[in-house]
Amino acid sequence: MKCATVVLVLLAGLASAQQFIDPFNYAPGTLIPGYTEQRGNWVATGTTVQSQSGVTFQELTHDTFLDRDACVETVAIYDTTLPGLMYTGPIVRHNGAGAAATYFMVKLQDNGVPRDGWDTYWVYYYNGASFQFLVAGSNGAITPPSLGVRARLQVIEEAANVRVQVFLDTNLDGNWDITREFLTALGFGTAAGKIGVNGYQNAIADDLKYFNANLYLAGTPQVGMPVNLNGRGTSGFGYVGACSLGHSGIPLGDGRVIPLDLDALLLLSLSTPAIFTNFSGTVDANGNFVMTLNTPPVPQLAGFTIWSSAVTFTPNGIIEIAPDVQITFVP
Repeated sequence: MKCATVVLVLLAGLASAQQFIDPFNYAPGTLIPGYTEQRGNWVATGTTVQSQSGVTFQELTHDTFLDRDACVETVAIYDTTLPGLMYTGPIVRHNGAGAAATYFMVKLQDNGVPRDGWDTYWVYYYNGASFQFLVAGSNGAITPPSLGVRARLQVIEEAANVRVQVFLDTNLDGNWDITREFLTALGFGTAAGKIGVNGYQNAIADDLKYFNANLYLAGTPQVGMPVNLNGRGTSGFGYVGACSLGHSGIPLGDGRVIPLDLDALLLLSLSTPAIFTNFSGTVDANGNFVMTLNTPPVPQLAGFTIWSSAVTFTPNGIIEIAPDVQITFVP
């Protein structure tokens, strides 16, 4: 029954939705269609966007999307032609304009000599006047330094705080090498805001992605033990989740992509509720859903990685798409 539901949802998946993938393939110049330069004079290079050399704090926001529970990622590219102090990364929940705006951000930064790439990351809430650490130590080192890092920022409003998650792929091999989670009162209760990228000096950003549903691991995926995947979507929508061995993407034919692979594990996850429990249902009144992965007691699974995602849907088709969640089993 679940497989049949998924097939119908995929076939009907041409409904309007807000998952967004932008490779920044705009004509070279200072015009970046669909975006607002909050600070700085951003430039399209033809394949990327670049913040302005000689200018410090800069933001570029997308004009369309407003979200409170947001997941955004981009690729930070180090400008080797003019090495120096620079940073870039995703921003979410951007409210206001210019230096008085508020937002969450993660930045990849070249923080010291030698100037050889991204060597640190920093996670902040900008309160309209200054950058605030979410908690003490919401930063860290990238070793060795990297010329390209994929950075994801997921922000979820909860009952008494904001859950902020950061994922970094420091060698662009498709796997998260650094993951951090923070619970903070900063930004709690703020309204839905725009998504975009931040910049300092001549940093380069590429491949902006925005997911309008949320999904994350709520615990450690231990062999032989259940682990929950907590999701957030629109109340009353149906949802379907799945797992796969890879996450190269399943195109829906309308520009959207489900970030999984159509492989044997995906089919198994759609037909084996004893292991993949509550991988379909209805988003509750608070916008939440919980899927449980009952990991088999197979020692050989230790160190093995799979991926999970979920979609929400109505009779009109898929409406929301959650990010791909990396699940690496531990003994």
